[in-house]
Amino acid sequence: MKNDYKTIIKEKFESLVHNDTIFLNEVKYECVHTAMYTKKGMYDRFGKWNQEIYPNGRNHPILLWNNVKLFPNDTTEFIVATNGLESVETIYASVLVFDKKNKDLLSDESEYKTKLIEYFSEMIKTNNSKKRDFYEIYWKTVDPKRWEQIKQSQKTQ
Repeated sequence: MKNDYKTIIKEKFESLVHNDTIFLNEVKYECVHTAMYTKKGMYDRFGKWNQEIYPNGRNHPILLWNNVKLFPNDTTEFIVATNGLESVETIYASVLVFDKKNKDLLSDESEYKTKLIEYFSEMIKTNNSKKRDFYEIYWKTVDPKRWEQIKQSQKTQ
């Protein structure tokens, strides 16, 4: 079903920084229609991301937005990292969220945890599938050859 997910899972995202392994909280929305939901949702609301991060061996980057105000009447600026995976075993769209001091806001101690999980749940459910400009920017940035293939296939349809 479009614009929905089956389950929400909180897992540890493993990151290696200067030979130190760091575990961050990643919220995964499983069994989504597309692994791009959180990336597209952030783009639709806040424009192009600030940075692409390529985990080892992955073709699709984690997209990072800096200093984003997610909630009206809240001056907190968030750092939002969006991820996702489509494989034989699973499909999910996910998110990691931090404050300016790099505090993990999806940790159990965070006052924002529940509010953030609801925010991104709602973002998936209210996705406007007719709004497609994210895909052009994404593919032109991440894989320009793939974008050319997509444009060619659209012409033949």
